[in-house]
Amino acid sequence: MLTTREKKQMAVLLDEVAAGWDGMQQGSSSARRAAEDRYDNALARFLREWDAHQCPRYWQNGTMFASKRDTFQIELDTVTSPKTEVPPTQIDQLMLATRKKSQEDDTLSERSGLGVPVVGHIYRTDTTRKEQPFLPPNGGNLTLTAVMEMEDDDANPATPRRCRLHLHNALNVESVKMQKDDRLLAANFTAAKDLALSKKSLGIFSLLGLFYPERTLGDSHLYCMDGYDPQRIPVVFVHGLMSDPHIWLNAVNAISSDPELRAKYQPWYFLYPTGLGVPQTSARLRDSLQQASNHFDPDHNDPGMKRMVIVGHSMGGLLSRMQAIDPSDKLWDAMFRKPPEQLNVSEPVRERLVSSLKFKPQPEVKRLVFITTPQRGSDIAGTNLVRRLASLIRLPVDTLLMSKQLLTGNSDALSPQIRNWGFFAFLSIGTLSNEHPFYEGLNAVPIPVPYHSIIGQFGHKPLQESSDGAVPYWSAHLDGAKSEKIVPCWHSCVERPEVVQEVVRVLHEHLQESGREGR
Repeated sequence: MLTTREKKQMAVLLDEVAAGWDGMQQGSSSARRAAEDRYDNALARFLREWDAHQCPRYWQNGTMFASKRDTFQIELDTVTSPKTEVPPTQIDQLMLATRKKSQEDDTLSERSGLGVPVVGHIYRTDTTRKEQPFLPPNGGNLTLTAVMEMEDDDANPATPRRCRLHLHNALNVESVKMQKDDRLLAANFTAAKDLALSKKSLGIFSLLGLFYPERTLGDSHLYCMDGYDPQRIPVVFVHGLMSDPHIWLNAVNAISSDPELRAKYQPWYFLYPTGLGVPQTSARLRDSLQQASNHFDPDHNDPGMKRMVIVGHSMGGLLSRMQAIDPSDKLWDAMFRKPPEQLNVSEPVRERLVSSLKFKPQPEVKRLVFITTPQRGSDIAGTNLVRRLASLIRLPVDTLLMSKQLLTGNSDALSPQIRNWGFFAFLSIGTLSNEHPFYEGLNAVPIPVPYHSIIGQFGHKPLQESSDGAVPYWSAHLDGAKSEKIVPCWHSCVERPEVVQEVVRVLHEHLQESGREGR
């Protein structure tokens, strides 16, 4: 509860809000602009104070604030459409969107106008996880803009001045009506995404996910960065080895800063422990995609969901590719010399192997973007140094049991390479080696959807002999790609402007082509 003293202090700020509001209605254009600045600054201070003293979930409709000059009654919309407005009672923390561009390759997306850009943060609790199963592990961060409408002052000190507080969803609302005029709504599209993709909160998954994958399995999932919109196309970003989703901030901001892309796409990301092999992890992504489709689109008729794009970096590109293909028996036959029913393993292990290597494509996936992806593996993954690094990975118990069963009772059923490598063959680093039989099966399977390659060229060697420092051109190149963009970058290049611009270009192309198909 707010104390009487706190209410009096906040009422002084409302005096300023009211003075700015009234000033915006009259006078010269310069005077109205000055009044709008006064209004925005005072409203920002008022919201910051109220949030500091009381969680927005407990703000009450009709709360009164009395100063020496006037009395104000705050009205809150408790029943709104989340697509256009979010009530404060659904938010745990309201933060001013003050993020600035921090480095050369960073991006900042914002729009000038009326109101105070804020981030509505939702804590991830047991309750919210049940209500919103795709809420990110560091909570939800909504892109909002606060506007307080004030009724005309009737000059009667006995009658409080009514003020209606709106938290507009700036992703969908571009203008608001003030008196008789439509005013452009201010927005900061970067602040919420900066919090959602915070390296401080997600960066811990990089090392833990590689060396202690079992400790992050509970958070291995698909996550939505904004509220689900059936009309918007999901763009699923999938990070690579020893990485995490924070690397996608610039690409996500580029979508937000482009009005057409912002209106047509919704960014998602897949978080996973990168110590596990590609087939196992791709099965986890497949399960998450199916869960998301069934949860958000149970009737499977949402126009956005049916046009999904997946963007994958490095190992994440392989996981993405595995969502679109129908391998039939090709992956299995490349790795095993016997059919599933003849393996000497427990039934749970048999089911797990089959789900990882024999599956159907995800029907929602309509386009892929590969960024420095080892489509045929990398020779670096098989070096002695990397193998020593791989020996530090602690496999989860179920993966360890699966590996032991395969290696101890099925030597005649395994491909020679897997038999000789042992446990290394089931680690992510092992499946990234160009000598792994996995690639024999993978590259025998056509990719039935349009796909694009972004390939790094580090150094001055001719293209055919070049590499990005980790993946050579001969591995990243695919003959059937709709486009191939060569960027003068190192392997970890997803934040570079050249890469971001190419992702944006492909997303525009997807809109044009899928729109024609829809017609």
